[in-house]
Amino acid sequence: MSGAADTAVPIVSVRAASCTLGGRKVLDDVSLDVMRGEVVVLIGPSGAGKTTLLRSLNYLEEVDSGEVLIGGVSIGHRDTANKKKVSTTELARRRREIGFVFQHFNLFPHMTALENVWNGPVRVLGTPKDKARRDAMALLERVGLADKGESKPSQLSGGQQQRVAIARALAMRPKVMLFDEPTSALDVEMVGEVLTVMRELARDNMTMIVVTHEMRFAREVADRIIVMDAGRIIEDAPPSQLFSSPQHERTKAFLSTIV
Repeated sequence: MSGAADTAVPIVSVRAASCTLGGRKVLDDVSLDVMRGEVVVLIGPSGAGKTTLLRSLNYLEEVDSGEVLIGGVSIGHRDTANKKKVSTTELARRRREIGFVFQHFNLFPHMTALENVWNGPVRVLGTPKDKARRDAMALLERVGLADKGESKPSQLSGGQQQRVAIARALAMRPKVMLFDEPTSALDVEMVGEVLTVMRELARDNMTMIVVTHEMRFAREVADRIIVMDAGRIIEDAPPSQLFSSPQHERTKAFLSTIV
């Protein structure tokens, strides 16, 4: 990807992206720019295209038309003019700059929390194991789990597992973090501990794109809230504006069901 950071270039840029899955158009001419340090929250009804949009940002879903750029570079193609796909090795290299936290934690069950965090930097980035372990311990401490390094996922609560998953993503030193409903699989009492970590990341100016139904979090943390419906972006506004005076009727209808 690009070398020195250029604050004038969006860290994420989606240009006229469309995607059809199972015969249904799930993204329909979507365009979006996210600048470095921004926190953008995606909301909308089920099936609106939020998760597909998020997954397209690191090429877990391939758009049929349009383009997805990370730091000004196409995520899946050699360049914006040449639609030839990059190699598997090059795609993996480009994905390193994008952390992804899923609904379900996807931790390696046979590894401890500490091993889950340092494994990626050692195997993928070539970080010396001693340094990777030290960094992993610091990240576990950052997410409030300094005492759980030797615990296996089965010994952790859902909230603790999700915080390990966040630490694991951060260990790869990503430029942007993607969160797909990171609290939806958690019991109510565990939601707060994950959102607290995400708030701290926002305060540290981590670029974040978050799919969530946690409206209090969106109101407090987001720089912008994007509303999707039927595969399209129908509204894009700061929280203060969106919650006080939504412009689109579908936004009003959606917010009335959850706020």
